[in-house]
Amino acid sequence: MSDAHFQKSNRLLIIDDNQAIHEDFKKILLAPDAASARLNAVGAALFGEAPKTGLSAGFEIDSAHSGEEGLAQVQAAIVQGRPYALAFVDVRMAPGWDGIETTARIFQSDPGIQIVICTAYSDYSWGEMIGKLGQSDRLVILKKPFDPVEVLQLAHALTAKWDLRQKARLQLERLEEMVQDRTRALQVANEQLKHEMAEHARTEEALRQSQKMDALGQLAGGIAHDFNNLLTIIRGYVSCLILEENPSADMQEALREIDAAADRAAKLTAQMLMFSRKKRLQPQALNLNEVVANLGVMLRRLLGEIISVQIQCPPAPLTLHADPVMIEQIILNLAVNARDAMPEGGQLVIRTAEVEITAEHLARNALARAGHFACISVVDTGCGIAPAALPHLFEPFFTTKEIGKGTGLGLATVYGIVKQHRGWIEVESEPGRGAEFKIFLPIGAQPAAPAVREPKPKIAGGGETIFIVEDEQSVRRLAGLILQRQGYRVIEAVSGADALKVWDERGTEVSLLLTDMVMPGGISGRELAEKLLAKKAQLKVIYTTGYSLDAIGQNLALKDGLNFLAKPYHPDKLVQTVRRCLDEPTPAIDR
Repeated sequence: MSDAHFQKSNRLLIIDDNQAIHEDFKKILLAPDAASARLNAVGAALFGEAPKTGLSAGFEIDSAHSGEEGLAQVQAAIVQGRPYALAFVDVRMAPGWDGIETTARIFQSDPGIQIVICTAYSDYSWGEMIGKLGQSDRLVILKKPFDPVEVLQLAHALTAKWDLRQKARLQLERLEEMVQDRTRALQVANEQLKHEMAEHARTEEALRQSQKMDALGQLAGGIAHDFNNLLTIIRGYVSCLILEENPSADMQEALREIDAAADRAAKLTAQMLMFSRKKRLQPQALNLNEVVANLGVMLRRLLGEIISVQIQCPPAPLTLHADPVMIEQIILNLAVNARDAMPEGGQLVIRTAEVEITAEHLARNALARAGHFACISVVDTGCGIAPAALPHLFEPFFTTKEIGKGTGLGLATVYGIVKQHRGWIEVESEPGRGAEFKIFLPIGAQPAAPAVREPKPKIAGGGETIFIVEDEQSVRRLAGLILQRQGYRVIEAVSGADALKVWDERGTEVSLLLTDMVMPGGISGRELAEKLLAKKAQLKVIYTTGYSLDAIGQNLALKDGLNFLAKPYHPDKLVQTVRRCLDEPTPAIDR
C-alpha cells in the first residue's frame, strides 16, 4: 500500500471530569501563537538561538467527561475511519471508571492510540499503573501540575509517533501483500514446474519406450531374417523330397507335417517383420467404416456365441490412405486378444470416429500429434490388464497367457502396423474392469496405384544361366539344386566381391542374377546389381531377402514374384519368379 492511502491524524481526545482541565488543554493545543512564543524562548535557552519555526498547535480536540464516554468516542472514531492519535486521560474521575480502567479498555478497542495519563501519583504509583496496564510503548505519564510546553511537545511527539506507527503498519501490510502475491506466484510457478517436470518425465518415458521398441524391432527383424533363411532351406528340401519317386505314405505324411510346421513358422516371422516395420504396406484410399463394418460377420464367427460383438460406425465415410489388409489385421488381433480375456463370455464393442487431438490430449500422451485423426476403439469387458504389464504389452514375445496359449506377437504386430501407418496406440485398463485399445491413424486419401494381379503362370524351366549370389551356403545350394532340376545352368558366388571376380570369368554366360540383398564383404545385393548392369544392360535381376521390401530401400521398382523374392520361398515360387523375370521384355529395375 502506497503513502497515498495514508492519512495523518491530529485528532486528540481529552478525558477528564473537570471542565476546567478541558479548557486548559484547549488553550495550550488550540493557541499556536502563544505556545510558539514560549517554545521559541525555551529553544533559545537550550540551543542558544530560537528555532526558525516554532511548534504550532492546530490540533483537533474532542472532550469526554467520563471513561465510558471517552471509550464510546474512541470506538466511534474508529468506525468513521478517523481514529484518535492521542488521548489525555485523567487518573481520578468520578463517577464511573477511573483513568487506569479507562486506559485499559481503550487499549483493547484501539491498538494504535497513544495515551498520556495525567496524575499527581496520589492515586497510583508508577509501579501500580504498570502492574494494571502492563509495559507499553504507547503509554506516557504526565505529572501534575504540567507545563504547557511539555503538553504541546508531548502532543506533537506522540502524534508524530502515531503517524510513524501507521506508516509502518501500512508498509508491513504492503510487504505482507507482496509476500502473499509472491508466494502465490511461486506456488503457480511451482505447479507449472511440477507439470512441466511431469510432462518431461512422460516424454522421456515415451522416448525410452519408443527407443526400446525400435531396438526390439531391429532385433525381431534380424531374427526373422535368419529364420527365413533356415525356413527357405527346410521348405525347399521338403518340397524336393515330396517330388521324389514313390515315397511311402508315411514319408509323405511326415514331409507334409514338416512343411506345414515350416509354414506356421514363416507366418510367425512375418508377424515379427510387421512389428519391426519391415513389411511393405500396400496403401490405398479406403473407407475405414466400411472396412470395420465388413468384419462384423467374421468376428462373430471367430469369437463365438458367448461374446456379443457390436460394431458402431458413423454413416459418413471416414477416409484413410492405408493398407486394408493391415487394418483388418489390427482389428482381428485386438479382437482375438479380447476374446482370450473373456473366457466366460462378455461384450466386445468396436467403434470408429473422427477425433481432434487437442493440447490437453498432447499433455497426456507424448506420442500423440495435433490435428484430425481416425480413431478405432476396441473395448472389451474382460479381466483387464495389470498395471505392471501395461508398459510391456507391445513387446514381441511378451504375453500374460498360459504357456502354449499365445506367441506374444499379436499386439506386437498391431504396434508395428500402426507405426507404419504413422499412428499411435493408447490403452486404458484396470484389473477386473476390461480394457480399451484406441488406434489413432491419420485422416486423408492419397492416390494409390491399383494392385497388379497377374495370373499364376505354369511352372516351367529353361536353359539359361542363372548367377546365384548368396552368403548362406545351404540356401545357395538349395536354390541351385531347384533351378538345375528345371534345366537351368547355375553359377554361384558367396558375396558381392566374390561375384565380381566370377563375373569377369563367366559373365557373358549369365542371363539372370539372383542376389541376396544383405551380404558381408561391403557390397550389398543392390550395389552388385548396379555394377553388373553397367557391364551388361540386358541382365535380368531378382532380389531376395529374409527382411522384406522395405529393408532394401524405397527407390527400387520392385514387384513380388517378378523381380523380388521374399524368404522363405517355396521352390515353385522360385521357379515361377525366375521364368517370369526372364520372359520380361525389359529389365524390371529402376536405373
